[in-house]
Amino acid sequence: MQATLDANALAPTTRHGHVPLRSTTVVSATRPMQRPIYFGLFCLAFFLACALARLIPAFQSPDEVAHLLRADMIGNGQLLLEKPAPGAAGYSGGHTDQHLVYFARWMLRIAGDSKEGLSPTWLMEQASQHGWANDRKFMDVAGTAYYLPLIYLPHAVGLSVSRHLDWSMRASYDFTRALVTFTVLALLAWAWQLLPANLLVRALVLMPMSAFQILSPTIDGLCIAMTLVLAGLAIAEYQAGLRGGSAPPSRWRFAAILGFTFVLVTSRTHLLPLLALPLLLLCQRFSWARLGGFGLLCGASLGWTLYVLLTTMDGRVERTHSTLQIVQIYLADPLYFLGLAGSTLADPDKGPFLAHSFVGVLGWLDTFIPKPAMRGIWAVLALMALLATAYAQREERPYTALRAVLTACAVSSTLLAFFALAVTWNDYPVAAISGLQGRYFIMSALLFALAIGPLEHERTPLQQATEFGLGCAVAAYFLLVLAVTLHSRYQLALF
Repeated sequence: MQATLDANALAPTTRHGHVPLRSTTVVSATRPMQRPIYFGLFCLAFFLACALARLIPAFQSPDEVAHLLRADMIGNGQLLLEKPAPGAAGYSGGHTDQHLVYFARWMLRIAGDSKEGLSPTWLMEQASQHGWANDRKFMDVAGTAYYLPLIYLPHAVGLSVSRHLDWSMRASYDFTRALVTFTVLALLAWAWQLLPANLLVRALVLMPMSAFQILSPTIDGLCIAMTLVLAGLAIAEYQAGLRGGSAPPSRWRFAAILGFTFVLVTSRTHLLPLLALPLLLLCQRFSWARLGGFGLLCGASLGWTLYVLLTTMDGRVERTHSTLQIVQIYLADPLYFLGLAGSTLADPDKGPFLAHSFVGVLGWLDTFIPKPAMRGIWAVLALMALLATAYAQREERPYTALRAVLTACAVSSTLLAFFALAVTWNDYPVAAISGLQGRYFIMSALLFALAIGPLEHERTPLQQATEFGLGCAVAAYFLLVLAVTLHSRYQLALF
């Protein structure tokens, strides 16, 4: 039976009573009778993801080599990086299986500017003939030092299981990639149960760049999914706060918010502004337990960030200033840094590249989706933003503070991404910031998409039908563009 609810019956309340919401009929998005449908859709999404992943050879996502080598170190009990030599100035790497290293190096022969005319199919077949060496060598992975080891749990489990079962390098890689993708999809399913994704959120998750990273065993897909889970939990807790006494505070939910925030800000430093979400909830409903949890979160997050800044030795970029020195320079003159960020966007090469790589510059920045498709995807994103905003106009003022915080997080995390690259990947002074990629701003875009879209869990029948129809059309278009681009570049078959 179609369940209907009176919106006023579920209207948020304050200490002074109910806050009036719109008077309309809405449909719950989480009816128990729909659970088998959701499970079937999840299985279909995982099957489709595994099929599309077969179009991508191993180690073709930026920094994927370092991520998997770090995960192998963690799977062997090395949680933090080690010094390359006893007298070295800092920590930069660890010991990993030799055959995994050789596998990665072989696959990099078809990446970027290193193309040697080798067949990706032949390279993957060769990987099927070699197993684990169980002989380890030191590898430099200093770029991963800033990421909390916990973010690598799915990767480490996949590699560890594969090693204990003595699978081939290809089977180990495929299993690990499938496990990471499954984890990402499970987190996305949880996020969309907490808050049905609006049209712009769906488009951002499905666009070629996001989908490519979700299908690759890096940490980008996990961060995308965890950002949505964190936002969904925070929105649910904020709504409970609006209802006041009729909805007592949930300790497990606030604890989960603290946990997801910690993992995110220690895995993507430019997401440190997300600390504002638990702060908003603390201000909304104060308790000493919440204050203590928030203080612990801030201390642990900033402590980890400072620790890796002080102990990591990253020799990939030759510089005349240290990271901390450049940080002090920019903090002393914030307007100069803002001008540098503006110069980067205005740069005739870097500005357009950021726009293109946000939507889809795949592989090791060597696989461009066709220009007509690029323009089409940007047009779809603009349309989805307009529709999401139009639906949000039907909601009332209680969400103003939450929308403001989400918007502030989106803007400040964008600026912090510029700052993080400026102090870690560039010397001082520079005319424009090098090393920026559009994919670094996907999480910020998701936060902005949530801020401008509807924040209520329920949807009207018209809204549900529109979101379902347009969502399916967008998914088909984006994934078709992705599949055609990947097949044209790597010439791998689905089956």
